[in-house]
Amino acid sequence: MTHPLSVEPTGESHGHCDCCGNATSTVWGYVHDREKTVAAYFVQWTVGSAEHMPNFDFLIGTWGNDAVNDRVLSSWLFNPSNNSFMITDAKCRPAANSQLCSHALSREETLALPGLKAVASGCLDAVWLQDGRLAEVRAFANDA
Repeated sequence: MTHPLSVEPTGESHGHCDCCGNATSTVWGYVHDREKTVAAYFVQWTVGSAEHMPNFDFLIGTWGNDAVNDRVLSSWLFNPSNNSFMITDAKCRPAANSQLCSHALSREETLALPGLKAVASGCLDAVWLQDGRLAEVRAFANDA
């Protein structure tokens, strides 16, 4: 069975963690539902360090029409120790400061909006399964 959403990886960067100095990786791209873009995504993790839970950020909303500024940021953390995802406050994530983001959602806001939570969860599933650049992050779960 094919996934209803498709992922378009578009970029990546590398840096260093502010708290431990280890190398970090960030990858990004778009999530599409057939011909329509539903979200941009950013995944950031500390290379070789599962203790720093990887961040998954999704800018969900209208794409392709600059007159509409309805994109909200939903953020999730991956916990390798129990192979689960947790919704977190998006306000402290770098994408929250982007001009592309109209509102960074708190954990409570994401949970209170079942339609949005379902879209974010679908995007998370698509990125997890389809973006090959996340092999190291997926391996964290196997090593825990």
